[in-house]
Amino acid sequence: MKSSLFFVNLRFVGIGFRAYVLTKQIKDLPLDFESKYIHTLPEGSTNSSSDSNSSGALKLLILKVGKSAITAYPIPAEVTIYCPTDQQQQASSQPLLLTSSNWKLLKDVASEIKSYKRPDPYKGSGIYLCDRFETESGEIYQNEFVKRKEIKKK
Repeated sequence: MKSSLFFVNLRFVGIGFRAYVLTKQIKDLPLDFESKYIHTLPEGSTNSSSDSNSSGALKLLILKVGKSAITAYPIPAEVTIYCPTDQQQQASSQPLLLTSSNWKLLKDVASEIKSYKRPDPYKGSGIYLCDRFETESGEIYQNEFVKRKEIKKK
């Protein structure tokens, strides 16, 4: 059976919304630690332990989405997240790209990230699923449709 690679784009719409991927190396993991979030280290890494189960890397998605605190989301090992690192690209609403070979897990991760800032029906700010289209003038990202409400009048 041929394995497929699935992808989802998440776009931030709002002032000051940012995302970063942080990798933290972990050595001497406890036996009861859940291993679904541990990414394996590359062969050339500085791993002094010969047991491959005792060390790894934990990847975190750091989100700044209009709350007073920074949110850290642990990325599962089967999911890879690519985010623009340049502040200018994030300001121009370049989306996050989530890839995985497991479609159900990918949709669960995307919905959990999206739950940190649901699209607001009044302002329109939030985290949206989006589709990428290639055109003659360049690439276009089209957000999911969210019904907007009319501003309440006094």
